[in-house]
Amino acid sequence: MFECNPTVVFHDNNLPDGECDDIYRQIQECAGNIATGWGVGGEKIVEFPEIAGYPVGGDFEIKYYMVQMHYNNPKKMSNRRDSSGIRFYLGNELRQHDLGYLTLGTDSNAQFPKSGITVTTAFPHTHLQGSSLWTKIIRDKKAVDYLLNGESYDFNYQFENRFPKPVQLYPGDEFATRCTYNTMNKNEITLGGERTKDEMCLHMFTYYPRMNHFYSYINANSEKAWKQVMNATDPLEDYMKFQQLLRDLKWTPESVRKWQEFYDNAPRLLIGGRAGSYTLEELPEITRIY
Repeated sequence: MFECNPTVVFHDNNLPDGECDDIYRQIQECAGNIATGWGVGGEKIVEFPEIAGYPVGGDFEIKYYMVQMHYNNPKKMSNRRDSSGIRFYLGNELRQHDLGYLTLGTDSNAQFPKSGITVTTAFPHTHLQGSSLWTKIIRDKKAVDYLLNGESYDFNYQFENRFPKPVQLYPGDEFATRCTYNTMNKNEITLGGERTKDEMCLHMFTYYPRMNHFYSYINANSEKAWKQVMNATDPLEDYMKFQQLLRDLKWTPESVRKWQEFYDNAPRLLIGGRAGSYTLEELPEITRIY
């Protein structure tokens, strides 16, 4: 479930509804700020720590939310119905801190308040090919500890990892998130994307006190790097054409070496903030973790 940008305006009697790809332009202000989430195999009840809770109503700025459901029906079976949903329980007493969600992907840095933040849970997420996932805390350019080390990841058993002891993060901390995939059971390329057969690499954390100015820090290879490796001069705006170029690649030991070198050295674009007001920062290359 996502929070919509507080500046977005909808008509309450005609809210966007339908398949995400068909209404993307209408919901793009609601597609980046996580309010809560659940994955296959997750627990039925998610409890927040006694000291913090998710804010609702009052002077809280969020009015609209979007529930996004993902379905996977590769055999295209008919007459399949879904009766799942989300139920929230409201507390009678206001808790000391407001709780927020922070999503990290690959290399990240964040502008934490002077007092820092306290992280209570971690929710790692890849798709079917993911086999492990971890996030390390980097201080003074050195990895000091794991924020979470998911050595054995299973898409069919996703749940929030509750820390036995909350983890404190401080201004200046940086993060490196890495995912390991196993595609030995496939004979075609795996693309990045939201479909179950595609892949992603995200790590979501609950923390307090809540920061309203950003929800995520993720990155992607720069368009310039893609153009260079694909030997293309036109902008890569036609995503379907771009996908087909990747599917048509011929894999040889030499091409494997080339693409690994591309991944290791390609400039990155760091995307951070919240839906509607993301900031972009160029990174020369992926961070080396020691």
